[in-house]
Parts: sequence; C-alpha cells; structure tokens
Amino acid sequence: MAEGENYANPLTCFFHVLFKAVVWVALGIVALIKLNIDYLLVVGVCLALGIANIVGFTKCRKDAKKQVQNFASRTIASHVQSTIQSAFSVV
Repeated sequence: MAEGENYANPLTCFFHVLFKAVVWVALGIVALIKLNIDYLLVVGVCLALGIANIVGFTKCRKDAKKQVQNFASRTIASHVQSTIQSAFSVV
C-alpha cells in the first residue's frame, strides 16, 4: 500500500450518507408513531447533519450533481428492468 493512498471513493461515501438519511427518516416516522419525543430529537439532529453533509458534497464537487443524476437514473433503470423481468418470469 502506497503512503497517502485513499481507498474511500467520495461518491460511495456520499451515497452511504444518503442511505443513512433515508434510514433516519424511517426511524423518525417510528419515533413519531410511538410518540417518543426524545428519539425524535435525536433523529432530527442526525438528519440535519446528514443533509448538511449531502448539500456540502454536492456544492463542493463540480460534477457531483451530474454523478448523482447518473447514479439515480442507472439505479431506477436497473430496478425497472428487474421488475419487468420478474413480472414476465412469473407467467
């Protein structure tokens, strides 16, 4: 391993944070349903920090918006394709 070599892909880290934001929203909904105000406060802080990280990433990287759009379109296309394939394989 060379010194200073970075194994973390910034785009991968970005999507991990984005996924975690989705998980925090789900946990927030559960906390809201159970009326756990303490947990709701923790979820709010975590969401605020996660969203700030996402906004900062997209503003700092020149091609971040384009990469996010490309990733989203590939993911949606893959999901639609697998849904169509599974629909036809059942018949």
